[in-house]
Amino acid sequence: MKRALRIVGAGVFALAWAAALLFPLPAAAPAAQERYSCAWEGESTQESYASAYAALAGAGEEGVLLVRGSERGVIAPTQAYEELYSTLTQGSFAPLLAATAQGLTRIERAAVWRTFSPRLWYADEWFAWTGEGVARTQPGARFDGSTLVLFSDPPPAVQLAQLGTRTLIFRDAGTVTARDLVGTRIERVSIPAPYAFSKGVVTLDTAGGRRIVCGVPAARTLVLPDADFADEGALLACEELEELTLPFAGSAKSGEGTQFRGEFAHLFCDDGRYRVPPSLKKVTVTGGVLTAFAFYACGGLEEIVACGVAEEDVSSQAFLGADGLRVLHSPRRDVRLAGAFSQTALPCGCTLFVRSD
Repeated sequence: MKRALRIVGAGVFALAWAAALLFPLPAAAPAAQERYSCAWEGESTQESYASAYAALAGAGEEGVLLVRGSERGVIAPTQAYEELYSTLTQGSFAPLLAATAQGLTRIERAAVWRTFSPRLWYADEWFAWTGEGVARTQPGARFDGSTLVLFSDPPPAVQLAQLGTRTLIFRDAGTVTARDLVGTRIERVSIPAPYAFSKGVVTLDTAGGRRIVCGVPAARTLVLPDADFADEGALLACEELEELTLPFAGSAKSGEGTQFRGEFAHLFCDDGRYRVPPSLKKVTVTGGVLTAFAFYACGGLEEIVACGVAEEDVSSQAFLGADGLRVLHSPRRDVRLAGAFSQTALPCGCTLFVRSD
């Protein structure tokens, strides 16, 4: 009986072997043996996974990015990669949660991991890329936190500071204020209309006009865009600011209305306290009005340029309170100053005051 079974088994094996020779099964190459066509400047190469990974720079919109020396190469993306990259970089929250790495090549998986694994998404909870999809997480050591994508208002500023966040990217919703950024190292804010971000400043377009909302904490020099209003404490987070150019001092350009506040320090007001940074040494005002004691609580200021303000819009007492002032460029000659100053008439019609005591 056993002998018969051995004979039958041998026959089945022989038939199977013959069938395999005549009708070979399709062989799936291991992922490690995948080959990728990479376009470089002026040439194209075939890359193994090992050679591509050794030059891997990350994921980009155009495909997997490689860098060798000064040359940059791109591996054309699969459809699955294009869809995933679009979902991870734009769009709403629901598609983000449904994102998957299914269909990616091995090098595409590696590129997506390198680019997006440090990134965090926030929607009142924390989310991260796991390699297969987006899942809930808690900020930890593996997240550098430099880029944070928001689907809600930002997390507390203390968490942004702990993460070392430099870029905030708002998607569908959310608002931002200067207090959200105090104590952080934010350099850049990407936020949809009616907000806008330019040169370190967030503004908001409203029915009544454009408002200056906040400046980024990383700024040392800021040029505020033309606007109609400025939120109280808009520059509160700019604790290391050294030089500032602004379209008006106070809360509004017109200087009208019962709610108008003419103090320059309005931009640094925190619950009724003025917190103008001692690092701020030079201010240039290009318009609006300068009321009496406009620079009250600005003892660290050393230079004020008010050439852009109309002479009739400058109070004779506008610069009282700026006790550290050393240089003043004023359209009005008969201003009162604390201390002794020399006077020089300028070609623009203004007077240059230089401290002499």
